[in-house]
This record gives sequence, C-alpha cells and structure tokens, in this order.
Amino acid sequence: MSVKVVEKVGDVKIFGNGFLGGKGEGLVKINERKIPKAHKLRTRVLTTVFYDRFLNRGREFKNEEIVTIASILDELGDIPISVRSSATNEACVLPDGGSVHAGENTSFMLPNNHPNSAARLNQLIQAIYYIYDDFIQKQPADSREKMAIVLNPIPGNLYHTYAGPVYYPLVSGVANSFFPYALKIQDPNEGFARIALGHGYAVVLDDFPVVSMATIRNPLPLKLLGNGQMYFYALDMTKNEGLSGNELETMKKLHIRFANIQNTKLLGKHKNWVTFERLIQDDTSGFKNDLLEIMEIISAKISSHYQIEFVFNLDANKPDVKNGTFHVVQLTQLPELKFETIQIPGHSAHTYLSINSLQGHGIKQGIKFAVVVSPFIYTKSMHDSVRRKISLINRQMHERDEEYIIIVPGRIGSNNKDWGIQIDYRDIDKSAAIFEYGVDIAGRAEPLPEKEENLTGGIYGSHFLYMIQGGYDEDHKRIQTRMYGTQGTHFLTNLVSNNVIFGYIAPGQDKIDPWFFTPADNDDALNVLQFPNEVTIYADSKNQHCVVI
Repeated sequence: MSVKVVEKVGDVKIFGNGFLGGKGEGLVKINERKIPKAHKLRTRVLTTVFYDRFLNRGREFKNEEIVTIASILDELGDIPISVRSSATNEACVLPDGGSVHAGENTSFMLPNNHPNSAARLNQLIQAIYYIYDDFIQKQPADSREKMAIVLNPIPGNLYHTYAGPVYYPLVSGVANSFFPYALKIQDPNEGFARIALGHGYAVVLDDFPVVSMATIRNPLPLKLLGNGQMYFYALDMTKNEGLSGNELETMKKLHIRFANIQNTKLLGKHKNWVTFERLIQDDTSGFKNDLLEIMEIISAKISSHYQIEFVFNLDANKPDVKNGTFHVVQLTQLPELKFETIQIPGHSAHTYLSINSLQGHGIKQGIKFAVVVSPFIYTKSMHDSVRRKISLINRQMHERDEEYIIIVPGRIGSNNKDWGIQIDYRDIDKSAAIFEYGVDIAGRAEPLPEKEENLTGGIYGSHFLYMIQGGYDEDHKRIQTRMYGTQGTHFLTNLVSNNVIFGYIAPGQDKIDPWFFTPADNDDALNVLQFPNEVTIYADSKNQHCVVI
C-alpha cells in the first residue's frame, strides 16, 4: 500500500490520509499565512494512518513505514530536529472530540548529528515508537483519539561549552492573544507572552522562573516581575544514539553561566540572571514590535483567541542591527469566551466561597463534591501519594459523570513540587473549578525563600506568598504573582480551552467556609466532601468575582 503525500504552502508535506492532530493542523494554518516577520518552518507530518498501522501490525514498523521515515530524514538533513506528538485531542480534531488536552504527550528533540546515518534513523524511529507507546498507555480502553507525528528542524545555534556541545534557540516563548489575568489598568486583548533563553521546555514546564511580557504591547517594567531567568534548557549534542523513552533525556538543564556570553548581553543580564530588559524594554532587536506584528496578522485571520509557540534567533555578530528571526512552531486555537452577563444572587442560604481573582466565565450547576487538600496536614513529602489519589478520584468522577470542585495548595500543574502539586490536566479534567490557596490560609508562615529563588514559595508555593514575606513590597509581590502565575504553560492552555474556572483564594480578602477543611477520618491530607445540597458556581471574569453557593 503506497503512502499518499500532499504538499502544502511553505514547505509542508503530509504523509498519509489520516488526521494531522492539533500541532499538524496548526502548522499548516500558520504556513498558509503570509507573515513577513515570521519565517516558515519546514514541516513533515506523519498522519494518524501511521498510528493505525502501528496498532494493527502488532506495534511494529514495517518496511514501508521505515522507508517513508528515512526519506523524511534525508530531506531534513543532519540538523537537530523536533519529533513532536500531535494528538487529535490537542485541538478537538476529531468531529466529535471532547475536551482539549495540550502538552500531555511525549515529544523528543534529537541532535540528529551521528556520523552513521543508520544510527540517526534508528533514533528517530525509537522516538516515534515511544511517542506512540506513551500515548497508548494513557488512553482509556474506549478512546477514539489518535496520534500524528510532526517533524521540524529546530531553529537555533550550536555552542561549545564547558558542559559539552549544546544546541538551543536564543529565545523560546509562548504568546496568547488574550490575557485573562490582566490588571484593571491593562487591556486583556493586548495579549501575554512568556519567554525564556534556550529551548521552550523552560516556558511550558514551569519548573523555574522565566520572564513575562504582560501585556505584549505595553509590558509592565520587568523589575516588578522578579529577577529574571537563572537556568535554561539546551539540546545535548552527545545524546545522538539510542533512547530510553524519557522525553527530556536528550536535554540539559544548565545554569546561565553556561550560556553564550554575547547572547546574554544581547538579552540583558544582571549578575546570575538574564533579565531580557534589552530585548523587551529597549527593543534593541525589534523583538517586541515584530512579535506584535505577528500576533496582529494572525488575529486578523483567526476569529477565536489563540496561542502560539515561537522561537527567536539573532545574529550575535550584528548586535546593532534589527535582524532577528522568528519561527512560529505551533498554533493552538482557543475557544472564544462568551462574556454574557452573570447574575450572581445577592442573597443565598449558604455561601461556601467568594473570591475576587479568577479566570473562566459562566455558571456551573449541580455540583455535589469538593476535593480538598488540607493546608494543615499536607507536606511536600505527601506529594506523590496525593497526586495518585486525585487521579483516582477523577477517574471515579468520570465513571459517575460528576463534576467537582478541587481546592489545592500552591500552583497546581507545576513541575516544581515546591510550588504545588504536579499533575496532568487529564487527571483533573472532570473538575468544574480549581481554587488555589497559599500557606497563609493555615495561619502560619513559611521561611523566606533563598535570594536567588524568590518565587519558589517554600514548601507549598503560593500565589499569595507576598502576604507573608516580610521585607518585600506587597504591591510588587502582588503584581509578580499575578503576572507570573501559570501563564504560557500547557496546563493553563488546557484550563482556558475547556473553560475551567480557575481562581485563587486570598484569605485576608476572600471568604471561604471552614467546612472545606473538615478533618478526614484517617488524618489524610486529601478529603472528598459532599455538600449537604447541590451547589452552583457563578464565575464573572469581567468583574472578577466568583461565588460557590
């Protein structure tokens, strides 16, 4: 059976008759657009027909698939490549697709520099195998979702460092057309970007501080948002043979001191931090204006809100020339939020929660359960067991077709256990609303963070840690936590795409019923509570008010 190849605008080739998945669809759309400031990214897509064959042939690649993959590798050449998952549920590609799940499937970055072409091909085939295998393991038995594969060159540069040869883009970032956390003085339609030196894992994994542009058009002074970035991800060019299945096994997490000195000067540097002040505030390379132009062109062609992932590279030998190069590496269309007027009842028999900082909009009725992680019992050492229990409860709620409220410490979804509970969106995707709190809700303070980690938040992490950090300016901390948040992460993309109500509880300003912290019978940190009567969630993001009554 021959493989059909369809060529699209912008050096895009699609192999097979199946679906392209979320990333594949997005890259086709981007390459069809005329965006002067964004260079087109060479793209090859193995559609879901290859996934179907993989399943039907005993999870093996036959000669025909290997020949096709080898031909793609020959076309791309011996340059670093990304091998990315492109599932149909990343953007509801299937006609009857359910909720959107972004960033939950394995992808690989490959050096693709081995002198033996057979070794390079073998590593690529292994990458595709592990993407399929990881996806299969995560799918329920009745799932209709499928997996495509997107292959692209990685725009960037090779650097020889004391940590060995590494390859990375100058800047990676995520930009959203709409900024749900905008302050009252900001226009949310001016968008938001989260950027980092090096590979984009720094932006989407949320395991160390990076830099926020809030908003893109009129960014707040960066000094208000923290010190900057101290670590970065780079592709380890020595990892050019086999794979074991760990997505980050070809990557290195390095301190900024291993970054190219000329690059950090171009971006802006202070001590051990890359500040990005030259790039953003001084706009020395035309970065901000060019990003704005890219966003405006896409906005003119797409009716819904959207998110792009991008890389930006600069010729370090011409620092005074505005010669930066953008590549858009992903486009995700987000559902348009309908900001209809929410009539919140003035009086109710019982108000369980009332907060004034949230995203998400609408009314959710018939809620019976609250899943609560206790601020009095939970410690970081309980993280893994609590995460497993939350996942189990979510599966049980699926079986009962019940939505629920979840109340958790710190920043849920973060990869840093000091900041909160690391969990995939699929493990809480039956939650109607997520409410986060800080350690201050328990009436006790945590130690101040170390000087170089002033956003980690001690054991729990907190959106509200500024309330208890003596010596820090409260207004500055308020802005930092609001702007930094989970913006740009895959986890937040899923919340926005599925209109999950997402708020944070400030105990000095908001109301929360102590009933939520009713001790479990076994002193467990996790408790499932049933409301005496069904409750309704009213979330008004326009006026920043949410109640559970």
